[in-house]
Amino acid sequence: MKNFGSLFYKPKKNEKAIKAKRWNIWAILGKAIRKTCTVIGAAVLISTLISVFLISTMAGKSAPSLPDDMVLYFNIEEGISESQVKPTLLDPFPFMQPTLRNIIDTLEKAETDKRVRGLVVKLNGASIGIAHTQELRIAIKSFRASGKFAKVYATSYSDPMGGLSQYYLASAFDEIWMQPVGMVSTSGASMEMPFAKEALDNLGVSANFFQREEFKSAMENFTNSKISPSNKQAMQSLLNSLSSKMVVDIAAERNIKGAVLKAQIDKGILTGQEALDTKLLDRLDYGDVMLSEIRQAVTGNPNDDSVELVTLASYSQHKAKSVKKGNNVALIYVTGTIVDSAGATGNAGADDIAGTITQAYKDDSIKAIVLRVDSPGGSPTASETIRRSLVKAKEKGKKVIVSMGPVAASGGYWISTDADMIVANAGTITGSIGVVMGKFEASELFSKLGINWQGPNFGENADIWSLHKKFDAQATQRMNVLIDDTYNSFITRVVSGRKLTPEQAKSVAKGRAWTGEQALERGLVDELGGLNDALDKTAMMLGKNNRHDLSVVKMPKELNNVERILELLGQQVSLGNFFGKVLSNFFGNVLGLDLGFIDAHMTQKKLLETGNHTTVYNPDLERLR
Repeated sequence: MKNFGSLFYKPKKNEKAIKAKRWNIWAILGKAIRKTCTVIGAAVLISTLISVFLISTMAGKSAPSLPDDMVLYFNIEEGISESQVKPTLLDPFPFMQPTLRNIIDTLEKAETDKRVRGLVVKLNGASIGIAHTQELRIAIKSFRASGKFAKVYATSYSDPMGGLSQYYLASAFDEIWMQPVGMVSTSGASMEMPFAKEALDNLGVSANFFQREEFKSAMENFTNSKISPSNKQAMQSLLNSLSSKMVVDIAAERNIKGAVLKAQIDKGILTGQEALDTKLLDRLDYGDVMLSEIRQAVTGNPNDDSVELVTLASYSQHKAKSVKKGNNVALIYVTGTIVDSAGATGNAGADDIAGTITQAYKDDSIKAIVLRVDSPGGSPTASETIRRSLVKAKEKGKKVIVSMGPVAASGGYWISTDADMIVANAGTITGSIGVVMGKFEASELFSKLGINWQGPNFGENADIWSLHKKFDAQATQRMNVLIDDTYNSFITRVVSGRKLTPEQAKSVAKGRAWTGEQALERGLVDELGGLNDALDKTAMMLGKNNRHDLSVVKMPKELNNVERILELLGQQVSLGNFFGKVLSNFFGNVLGLDLGFIDAHMTQKKLLETGNHTTVYNPDLERLR
């Protein structure tokens, strides 16, 4: 009789059965996975306990005190974002990247702080867009105007994408330092795009897209083998506008004649000595020398460490004085491709944004809405959802002001049309009033692969969006009807919102993008300036002097670091559960993996590095050398 065992007795395993299964690969693999899961589970438990402890500890801590004599220090080595970026598994610590508004507000606060003697910025290879650079330049020049010094240092002024972007920012400082043996990139500005039609043809894929009108070139690199004359004309116009603005600004700041500067730009790359000889640099020397000279200027002693370098992030933790309530202005961001629901990071979800706008206009304490737009466009229906919510806000008596960041084109302009005022940077890319729609079709590719799609349809155009069928005559006709209706709707909204005639709107539309300067000349925007300028205009609309009389409320409210970590951990749990289910189904075992938590210990390290140190000690000072 077979013995099933009991709580007190476990039958001895059959030796022959053991030998028979010893080299069963699935058994070995299953055992290895179970042991791995045990290790991961232990790591998860320990990490979670440590994380909870650290979070609880840090939540109760206030920002560390500031010294009575300091110089602000900012190392720009990452891109500068428009607004707070949500943490993801691919980018778990985006809160280490400063937002544009935080930088500008912090510099403004430091202007009147007697403890702050000056500013040192190190440019460490970051690529910053022209529009963001223009707003930063305004803030730096305002800081200098308060009587405080601003010095910039780099081992080389060479934007990863080429061009003048880094040097354009550097030109706003009192002194431009560069390490010897570096270079200054003066390669101007260029735009280029790959044209992949021939490659797609070779694969058996075709791009079936319709556009309104000739300048709407969003999908041209897939439909054409080379750039079209209209696209080249528009791109050259953008380049000329952006470049001429940079040349004028740099020449004015460096007190160099425009012709002399243009000659250096045409060289493309300058050695340090060449840049020094042409007054593009003030000093060719090392970071430690700069710091010694700062100590000498401030204390009279180059070795006096009583003046401390304090990171901009640490200084920004100390809040400025509060503003009287009753002058609340909602600041709402539209960042990324405009879609119905956000989903992935990098998208602007119309449902969420419209909901936030609705919440703002229903709040009696909110007197105006400032919409900050940084979007290349997206879905027309999603754009209309956001625009409609702004129209409703105006109907409720709220002022609506749009501040355009680096890009506010196509759908980004669609949502802006009904604003009471549009403020754009000189380098903002805007307009692109046009429509492009279509699909990729791969019937030839499927044929090459031996794949034959078959199945019944209900409706003559049921397969209109099929990847294995070209648009036939009837489908083409319907697409043209749709695209004409969308384009006409866009024009109608521009006419109504911007108070233009249909002829004026069509003349500046045609799918063409403009810089902020060009858009101002054509009536597409009202003023040139950054977010602070838009806030100043808002204050005046409300009968106030300037933005300092307002209480700007970011909506939705930004998460603090603790909340963002908890959000990230929630994503990790979800991913872990997903993988656990997949592996469980595959191997027939409940593994219970929380894979994401394995990175949780990194959170502790990053938080300690970013949140709890006010003064930059020797390790950071060495970074200037």
